[in-house]
Amino acid sequence: MLLVTKNQRRDAGFSAFVDRIVRHMNLHYRRDVMLIPPDVLRRRVAHCIVKGRERGFTFERSLAVFTAHMMLINPRFHEQSAITRLLADGSLPEQERLEGLVGEISPRAWDEAEAMCDAAEYWRIVDREMADPGSEE
Repeated sequence: MLLVTKNQRRDAGFSAFVDRIVRHMNLHYRRDVMLIPPDVLRRRVAHCIVKGRERGFTFERSLAVFTAHMMLINPRFHEQSAITRLLADGSLPEQERLEGLVGEISPRAWDEAEAMCDAAEYWRIVDREMADPGSEE
């Protein structure tokens, strides 16, 4: 008899989830991601999902939006002070926090979020670490 462990089920589920978000990115943001090699895009999406979960997001739609923001605005957009406060507001359901990104965050805050870090350098580091988890910086 073949026994599948809890960790194997979890990993398979995560892999399928990453695949769905990659498809979402390719469908809705093709112009933005089409030059990223498929294996790199997959690793970046996995990274974004982990970051979104660290901020309390659990729903697929929420994590897809969070991933798109990381990849299209700035990978550290969520560290902008007003955005951080909104995303950390545990009194609001996920959907309301996402809607708040549109209705409550000022254009100035979004400009700051867009400049949170050098996105190319951020992704170089992520790509290197995820391609070889044992590598040192």
